[in-house]
Amino acid sequence: MELEQKMAQDLQWIIEQIKAHELKDEIIEWYIIGPPAEVGFMWCKYDTPAKKYMQNLILSLGYDSSAYGCMHRMVQHAICTRD
Repeated sequence: MELEQKMAQDLQWIIEQIKAHELKDEIIEWYIIGPPAEVGFMWCKYDTPAKKYMQNLILSLGYDSSAYGCMHRMVQHAICTRD
C-alpha cells in the first residue's frame, strides 16, 4: 500500500476515533485553534488529556518525524472543513 493511501485510510480511522471519544469536543477545539505557529504540532506542548490522546493515537499508527506533523495537519484540515 502506498503511503498516501495508508494516510487517507488512517485519517478516516482517526476521525472515527475522535467522534467516539469522550473528549471529542476538546480534541476538535484544539484542532480548530491549532498549535502555536512557531512550534507547530511537532513541538507544541501536549499538556491536556485530549492532546495526549491524539499524540499517542497518531504515534501508535507509526507516524513519527515529518509524517507525524503531516498527519496532525491532515486531521486539522478534515476537522476544519467538515460539514
